[in-house]
Amino acid sequence: MALEGSGVRVDLRPISSMLPHEDTIPSHVDRITSEIKQEGIQRDPIIVDADTGAVLDGMHRLAAFGRLGLENAVCCSVDYSSKMVSLQRWARAYSHSVRREVGQALMDAGISRKCTMSEAFNSLDARKCGLAALSSQGAFLPADRLDLQGAFAIVRGLDAIAQESGWKRTFFSEDEIDSALQDERTVVVLIQKLGKDDVIAAARSGRLFPCKTSMHTIEPRPVAVNLPIEKLSSMSGSELRKQLQTSGGKLLPQGSLYQGRRYKERLLLLNPS
Repeated sequence: MALEGSGVRVDLRPISSMLPHEDTIPSHVDRITSEIKQEGIQRDPIIVDADTGAVLDGMHRLAAFGRLGLENAVCCSVDYSSKMVSLQRWARAYSHSVRREVGQALMDAGISRKCTMSEAFNSLDARKCGLAALSSQGAFLPADRLDLQGAFAIVRGLDAIAQESGWKRTFFSEDEIDSALQDERTVVVLIQKLGKDDVIAAARSGRLFPCKTSMHTIEPRPVAVNLPIEKLSSMSGSELRKQLQTSGGKLLPQGSLYQGRRYKERLLLLNPS
């Protein structure tokens, strides 16, 4: 697939013009910062909404670039309103050898109204409640009305307790919830259905989502720009695009493995050398 026909525009963009919409995980930023320093390249582009500059993928790369004092980054701008970008949620799973500790923390946070699994998912999809807790024993919803910001406050509180208490915290896609619930020690927390307007509002206002909340699928997903960071300040956007056109993009099918991760969407390798 040629770059012109992909629906993606590649450019060099100032770090200051990009707006994250989620918190980052400090250890991930540490790792990516070290990798960039060691390799001397920007491996993958940061993907942003062309209209607002909201970062859809690459929050940790953006934070690492800031730590390194880099002023520009390779970005791929997409039309967020188009069907090429879809939005889902990450689910959080908290596990502990004594599951009631997780359950008690949720009860203390007001997630105490027992319901069926179908009622929980229907409430989340209809945006009637901020979050639900799911386990092999059943589902729980907030006892009182809880909006999205209230749900985020509870998630951040649970994350802090998990770190302090040594719980295991994992993230996975919505379609993997059933398998996660096979473990009786695990409690899954899922927030209400998100809209793209929620993402843009968070980016513009600075009221960020907790880390690993939104999951964006970009079809095709641009990866592998492989540009030396020394060129980020000397190369123009037009020169970069010309170089990528010369190297020729390579399209990988759905389910391809890239950098240890298997992707659901097709991958567009911008610079597959």
